[in-house]
Amino acid sequence: MNFKSDNFGNIDIDEKDLIDFPAGMIGFSNENKFLLIRQRESSPIAWLQSATNPGLAFPVISLEALAVEYGEETMRDAALAAGIESEPETWSIMLVFAAPGRDVPPTVNLVAPIIVDSETRTGAQVLLDGTKYTACEPLSAWLASAPPNQTTTRARRATEAQPSMEDR
Repeated sequence: MNFKSDNFGNIDIDEKDLIDFPAGMIGFSNENKFLLIRQRESSPIAWLQSATNPGLAFPVISLEALAVEYGEETMRDAALAAGIESEPETWSIMLVFAAPGRDVPPTVNLVAPIIVDSETRTGAQVLLDGTKYTACEPLSAWLASAPPNQTTTRARRATEAQPSMEDR
């Protein structure tokens, strides 16, 4: 399937690469199909591009690139509530971030992580109740404690079958 993205131009999408979000994303309940696009192979940063809305793409960062600990039970409960019943070993967890530009530091939403079951390619953005985090945390505070350029097997699982923008 060919798709024209406002941010990435023409994209050839293989249906098997799509991630299904049955409940959509928070604030976008009608957006159910997304493609994860990495601009650089080794980067923990990617774009979650809607497969139906050319103007909708969320910048995301792998949880494993940040020094954030949610706790396995917290994430398991959130995943189960969202209909993801697989084991955490099959998950890729991402966070939406914002980088508004000059003189405004980037922030990351740590209250609503995105969980993707890499085997079924089903995802959900979950809202964590009672967390100590906020939806607008300074990204640099969480990157500072993480090893630079960290990309792990679990973080790459959701994208391993997809070409990076360098390959296009």
